[in-house]
Amino acid sequence: MDIKALRYFLQVAETLSFNRASERLNISQPVVTRVIAQLEHEIGTRLFDRTTRRVSLTPAGTVLLNEVRPLIAHVESVQQTVRHVVAEQSGKFTVGYTTLAMQTVTPDLLRLFSEKYPEIELDVREMTTHAQVEALLSAEIDVGFVLTPVEDEALTVIPLHKERLRLAVSSRHPQAALAGKNKPLPLAAFANEEFIIPCKEQFPAVYDEIIRLCEEAGFRPRLRSCGENQTCVGLARAGLGVVFVSGRTEDIPSEGLEFVEIAAPIPELEIAVVWRTRDPSVLLQPFRELAEITIENGSID
Repeated sequence: MDIKALRYFLQVAETLSFNRASERLNISQPVVTRVIAQLEHEIGTRLFDRTTRRVSLTPAGTVLLNEVRPLIAHVESVQQTVRHVVAEQSGKFTVGYTTLAMQTVTPDLLRLFSEKYPEIELDVREMTTHAQVEALLSAEIDVGFVLTPVEDEALTVIPLHKERLRLAVSSRHPQAALAGKNKPLPLAAFANEEFIIPCKEQFPAVYDEIIRLCEEAGFRPRLRSCGENQTCVGLARAGLGVVFVSGRTEDIPSEGLEFVEIAAPIPELEIAVVWRTRDPSVLLQPFRELAEITIENGSID
């Protein structure tokens, strides 16, 4: 029985509505329903009587409500006290991120954190996954948004989001006409192309994943190395190869480019949030709570 489950229970008990409780909690109704079902299983009895027209507390639910109200009030009071102390001692929280992470749910998570904890100063730094791991281990940053895999026993890694990839090709490319029809193409159709790819030293996860995808499609890719992501896209625009980009192509200037959907298996990269397992920043807990809601709910509203 954890505090989060008890908070969910309190909202349902006070509103006698799973829908209104989910709106108060800013999460989806199925998540609330699942957490309450898990809580009932853990306690060993029903807490609510449910019909198609109404929700009411069982006798066990009424007992639990009377116990939970002062408990949650005390927890929130403690949290508020700790936040004030933390803000007075150190109000800076340093976050690392990869370019791809900023094209997913990361900006919304950072926005929500800033809105909820305006007293905490966010220091946001663009870094490669490798640089973030080094910065975490040396305590230069408090949390990172990285590309998996990250394997270090000193770090806690929580998968956050899987980002679908497309191929960006020059508008003059023979396959460009098919791109406008949103027709998925097999990756093997590009076996004779040069794949523009970030250097392995800076982006090992991206490099290894692209090699793996091509080999699974039955070919060993010819590679053209590049530095920054914008440079890679610029080379593709000039017709010097093809490059994998995020499925969220609205952030990429489309002039001179077409974006090709790849047929199954659809290429993906996984974004994860990572922090030091031991001696984490004292500001991590409120950030972690928001991240867990994001993971459980699948989005940020």
